[in-house]
Amino acid sequence: MNIEIGKKIKTLRLQKGMTQEQLAVKLNMSSQAVSKWENNVTMPDIQILPDLSVILGVTIDELFALTDDVQLERIGNMISNEQFISEDDFNYAEQFLIEKLNDDSKKPPCLTLLAQLHIHRSDEHREWAARYAKEALILAPDSKSNHNALRDAEHGVIFDWNYSNRHKLIEYYQNFVLNHPEYWQAYVWLLNYLIADGRCIEAKAVLEQLNQIHPGHLYQKYGGLICKEEGDLTQALALWEQMTELYPEDWLAVSSRGDCMAKLCRYDEAIEYYAKGHELQPNPKYTDSFEAISHIYKIQGKYDKSIEMLQEIIALLESDWNITEGKTVDFYHREIENLKIMLAKPV
Repeated sequence: MNIEIGKKIKTLRLQKGMTQEQLAVKLNMSSQAVSKWENNVTMPDIQILPDLSVILGVTIDELFALTDDVQLERIGNMISNEQFISEDDFNYAEQFLIEKLNDDSKKPPCLTLLAQLHIHRSDEHREWAARYAKEALILAPDSKSNHNALRDAEHGVIFDWNYSNRHKLIEYYQNFVLNHPEYWQAYVWLLNYLIADGRCIEAKAVLEQLNQIHPGHLYQKYGGLICKEEGDLTQALALWEQMTELYPEDWLAVSSRGDCMAKLCRYDEAIEYYAKGHELQPNPKYTDSFEAISHIYKIQGKYDKSIEMLQEIIALLESDWNITEGKTVDFYHREIENLKIMLAKPV
């Protein structure tokens, strides 16, 4: 933390003839919060920077003189933690990031954050779109337009191949791997899109390229997915079994087998491999396996068990990641409340 921040807030406050209590009232918060700023215990959240700067009569940059790296970190935290970003915060973050694009050293992270910022805004709009579409369907359940709106808002499925195929992403990653042949993750992205579109012959060639530069469990995983897409489930299952036999201590391999079982609706087996993969995973552990298990229990109608897994996720976020609030935690709490409602409904 910049040690001058607290001093600057106090100096500007006194110049305005305000007490800590008066400043707190203007910001609709406690005087204890203002005291913590001025004693460099905490810093003001990004959401109140515009109001604070106006009240004290300075620009945000003049008020905080934060380094660019700190600003980028705060914007990243806002994107990760806030379910809804206000218009002022969005505009402030976007303007700052665009201005920094002229700095070659800052351009890469700024472009990433700009993409994430607009994806966040898009997700917000989609959430509202889904709500409106569902309300519209209550009033007009036979409206194709309403069903289409809900599908588009929720990233739903459409059978129309010309609409749903991923040829643009495939073309992009085909060129990407040509320009970055040693970046093995790009082959994985390309494989995902090729297999999803049923382009198995091309996927087999890409898989061989991937195995040349990054041998490991992905060869069996994606080999099995290609076989599944081609209709050879027996060979797919054999490859996935081979994957965990060859890499029994690799949590990614074990968890991947859980994914494969879940895609086949073999849920009990999926839970087994997800749980084992989570156990093998080093600390700090990710929440993915618990999320998948919770989802399976919800599909099975075992709402009490689904709630237990969500509670495990909340505990894991606190113990391994020190996350106790924000968008992610709020989402899981909402899911728990929804499941409790479903649990209370008569069978």
